[in-house]
Amino acid sequence: MTFTQFKIFSKVIETGSFTKAGEVLNMTQSAVSHAIASMESELGVALIIRDKKRGVILSDFGKRVLKPVRDIINKISIIEQEAAAEKGLEIGTIRIGSFPSTTARLLPKMIATFKQMYPMIEIVLFEGTDHEVKEWINNRVIDMGFIAKLCWDETIIPITRDKMVVVISKGHPLTNYPAIPVQMLADVPFIMPSGGCELIIREIFEQYDLSPSVHFQVMELATILNMVQEGLGVTVLPQLALPDTLPDVEVRELEPAVWRHLGLYCPYMNETSPAAQRFISIGQSLFT
Repeated sequence: MTFTQFKIFSKVIETGSFTKAGEVLNMTQSAVSHAIASMESELGVALIIRDKKRGVILSDFGKRVLKPVRDIINKISIIEQEAAAEKGLEIGTIRIGSFPSTTARLLPKMIATFKQMYPMIEIVLFEGTDHEVKEWINNRVIDMGFIAKLCWDETIIPITRDKMVVVISKGHPLTNYPAIPVQMLADVPFIMPSGGCELIIREIFEQYDLSPSVHFQVMELATILNMVQEGLGVTVLPQLALPDTLPDVEVRELEPAVWRHLGLYCPYMNETSPAAQRFISIGQSLFT
């Protein structure tokens, strides 16, 4: 088996398609298919099941070996980057997972600063929920990912923090309060964001042995804000998630103030490439 076969196998699973993998790797679909077939022939077992309805599916054996294959790809990438650095070059790829508010508010500045210093290093973004980011890291799809927690802990590299705020409609009785106690939010219809910060919001309420009265659970931010505007409920959101131009709503702080802590989750730090380590350092220098 060859390193190229490993890269092709990993890319087919990442893209979910022989054709798309070929486009990314600048190969024909038949060349990709041949590489996988050769790998399966050498191993004597199937890696991928071709299903007309569901597309590309990993076999049980394929599931077991995908992570070790990605480990090998990552280690070879580190060797290539170290060799390039020794020759005075900066090359490589950094794969970063993030959720929408971080992608919009933090990453542009981090990437722009990084690219000014290392223009030859490619950055690939994966956007999803906290759960998806952790899953991508554990499966070695990405090198690192942004996650949010109420408190710092040893699992994340600190980058910055973000205040949690209450969003209510104009004329709502709670607008009379400059800051709103969590206890008051338990007694009103609540719109729960389901795009990634739900666990933090529920944890805020649990600190007071309370549960929000969830009337709606919504993923899209614009929909949440419009529902609040129409008086269908109140919500709690991270300040970084709010758009620059808000609809006809009011924003209040929580009492006492609550912050979510944003950091990079990188459990394989001792195996992280030099490029990824530099990206982390830049993020810390910009925001911490």
